[in-house]
Amino acid sequence: MDPKKSKKKYKKGMIMAKRVLSLLLCGVMLLSVLALVACTEKTPTPGTSGSAGTSSGSGTEITTPASTEKECPIPAEDMDGYEFVAYEGYFGTGNTVASDFTVDESTSSVLDEAKFRRNALVENRFGVTVTAEQVKCTSTTGSAEGYGVVMKYKTSGDPSYDTVILPAYDQTKLAINGALFDMTKIPYLDLTQSYWDQQVVDNLSIKGMLFFLEGDYSISAFDAAVVIAFNKELAKQNQINDLYDLVSDGKWTMAKWMEYTRLVTGDLNGDDMYTQKDLYGSLLWDDAIYAVVHSTGELCCTLDDNGDLVLTAGTEKIVTAFSDFVTFAKENCCFRYQRTFNDSGVATDYSASTYGKEMFTNNQGLFFFAALSAVNEIRDMETDYGILPPFKYSEEQDRYYATVNPYGARFMGMPLFLEDEERSGKLLEAIGFYSEDIIPYAYYEKTLVGSVIKDEESLPMLELIRNSRVYDLGYFYQPSNINKNYIYLFRAYNPAWATQYAKLEKAASTVLDRQINKSFDTLAETWAQH
Repeated sequence: MDPKKSKKKYKKGMIMAKRVLSLLLCGVMLLSVLALVACTEKTPTPGTSGSAGTSSGSGTEITTPASTEKECPIPAEDMDGYEFVAYEGYFGTGNTVASDFTVDESTSSVLDEAKFRRNALVENRFGVTVTAEQVKCTSTTGSAEGYGVVMKYKTSGDPSYDTVILPAYDQTKLAINGALFDMTKIPYLDLTQSYWDQQVVDNLSIKGMLFFLEGDYSISAFDAAVVIAFNKELAKQNQINDLYDLVSDGKWTMAKWMEYTRLVTGDLNGDDMYTQKDLYGSLLWDDAIYAVVHSTGELCCTLDDNGDLVLTAGTEKIVTAFSDFVTFAKENCCFRYQRTFNDSGVATDYSASTYGKEMFTNNQGLFFFAALSAVNEIRDMETDYGILPPFKYSEEQDRYYATVNPYGARFMGMPLFLEDEERSGKLLEAIGFYSEDIIPYAYYEKTLVGSVIKDEESLPMLELIRNSRVYDLGYFYQPSNINKNYIYLFRAYNPAWATQYAKLEKAASTVLDRQINKSFDTLAETWAQH
């Protein structure tokens, strides 16, 4: 018998024992998760929610967790020990392992406690177990560990998993190859609910279909957001005291970032070379260029009136913002940290460099561009720091745009073959419901509270970033690698995006028309009959 299938049933005695243990632990763990919430209820949030290219009202609030007061929309039932299995793939280096379902029972981290509590609420309501299998993915063009595994199950018709949580680069290939279930067709899955990210539903739906999703169940959705951390001591030394106010007033712009960045530069070791040993106004991540494109409010690819993907990466706004940023990045006040240096000070590109975190922790940078996951890893630095959203290109824009970087983005999909569509839908909806008032607050606590730091002023910034996330289909489907060319030019400090786009446009548009859009047309016909 297939060992994956044999795991689908557990003995009732073991289930009951786990239910009792889970309920006991939930009470204890709830206290730690709610500790931060008690001091953040009704914290005003500067900014707006919505998707790129749209606007919405401001003045949102962080609400108090209330899942103990609200009723789960899915009625309780006994599913007789069924094992809900999530297959999780991730990119990562070192000890950084993304996990939305796996609980490390050897630690007492607030996130593991939150995931445990969420899982236990679902398990005890339905008499199931929630488990996960994890694997590291190895390719940004669809990995054998992610794309390959799910395609194998499509071919065999094997219903081993209820959900697959994989990097965007895997999910997009699975979608166009028909290996994922259209989530709009899953019984009991209500995609209008607030615990499913409505920006994903809006941005990633194609021809009425949605093949992968994001929501409050996910730690990865936070981790992949591009942010700008700032060193409070360096800011104070340079009379920079208005960063949070700038964000709140809608005046945190590229021009203001440039102005403040130029205030901080220093050849600390006096060798007349600017390397990782010196002081900078901004420490720049290669993927920051994606956030620069989105700072204009525009996208690499959008959907036209027919629901087809079309290129929009060559607009005047994008060309101008790209040129301004890359030209400025050449100045000595900026340091692109995904490099290494030899003894002569000669740089070599190196995407796995740790210079950024090391230098920011060592007070060598006023601003630090990074994924929020990287900021989490330096939260115990002795000098206090704050967190800001990526800047707007222009003050006239009505909102901020927090890019979800394509390398770090992971989404939840459902494999084409499910053992029981209704059961999987019920459990997934319950997971979303119970996550809403548990996971985000645990994440905030992890991000803001280290052994020394407790920056409550950044809490509204995190909520603003959460509500301003941008998901760009062009970054994820990457026709003719057009998105990666942003990075190639940035690394070469070449600001001529208009010229590069002119070279790439025809090939990328051909891939969209003849491969991606054609696949979705076929899928739309298939799912219309479901």
